[in-house]
Amino acid sequence: MEVLAARVDHFRNITSAELNFQRRNLLVGPNGAGKTSCAEAIAVALNGHSFRTSEIQMLVQRGSEYWRTEATISLTDRIPHRIVMSGSHRQRERVQLDERNVRVAQLGARFPVVIFVPEDRDLVVGQPSVRREYLDGILGRSDPGIQRILSRATKILKQRQNLIRSGRPDKVSLDIFDTELAKASIAVAVAREHLLGYLQIAVEQFNQGISGTSEAVSLRYVRSWNEDPLEDLIQARVDDIRKGTTSIGFHRDDFIIELNGMPAKLTASQGQVRSLAVALRIGSAGVLERELGEAPILILDDVFAEFDRERAMRLIDLVDRYQTFATNTERVASLDGWSVFEVNGGVVVPT
Repeated sequence: MEVLAARVDHFRNITSAELNFQRRNLLVGPNGAGKTSCAEAIAVALNGHSFRTSEIQMLVQRGSEYWRTEATISLTDRIPHRIVMSGSHRQRERVQLDERNVRVAQLGARFPVVIFVPEDRDLVVGQPSVRREYLDGILGRSDPGIQRILSRATKILKQRQNLIRSGRPDKVSLDIFDTELAKASIAVAVAREHLLGYLQIAVEQFNQGISGTSEAVSLRYVRSWNEDPLEDLIQARVDDIRKGTTSIGFHRDDFIIELNGMPAKLTASQGQVRSLAVALRIGSAGVLERELGEAPILILDDVFAEFDRERAMRLIDLVDRYQTFATNTERVASLDGWSVFEVNGGVVVPT
């Protein structure tokens, strides 16, 4: 997949911009200039979601009534497709694909995007919820069946939570919810473990490619139960009711990233953490391409900030198969042949 062109109107601090893209694109400008907003507008057009806020109504430029972002895309069929997405403070977002109204949910699986942001270091050193969200985001876009299981598991969990917080939960209802939650948790865990098996190889290869070393990477899934989640749920009922929470299930699982046999969360340097985080994101691109039949585009926000020239060059070589949009506060000398867009005060100028 490749984004050929984009138009952005009243999106954050960008009043209007019409842009034509190549395979390698660098958005350059000082902090707050609008370079990340430009990349964000591309992502919103392709998958209907912002990587900076869940409140998509907040994208409208101050003083404006609406925002609009449009992208012209070429897929493997080589036929240009046009996506237009718009919204305002008052109305829900509207999406058109080739002049037909579609749901936002229809975009992500057809026009895959992989995004790296500086906060992705939390994939390595952050809370388990960050890593679960990472895995579930890949599964949800690549396998509709797993997405349905995740949705059902989330619904069952919410029902159990409401029941144990009601003050006087009855045993019959708890038996039903625990049985269903146990089944769903096993299904989700199996899917996540299968995904980690693929990512294990890809992440190690990408991390070694970025770092230029032979560091061994291991991704190990950790379930929140011992042998049988139903048995553990039943045993945990008294404490769960007292605390008003559910301590066993898919929502408590995690995966551990080990570097050279040691937990990266505890032992990795800042450079190693950043390399692993980037490798996790790029590794997910391979999964999406395999499952969806389209190569994702990459959006790399401020990825070169902590990389020396050698690591930056190696990263550029590794992402060669994907169309890439990178942001940086200044030009990167090693990015010969990239299209460069200067961004300042919300104005985007090709150079």
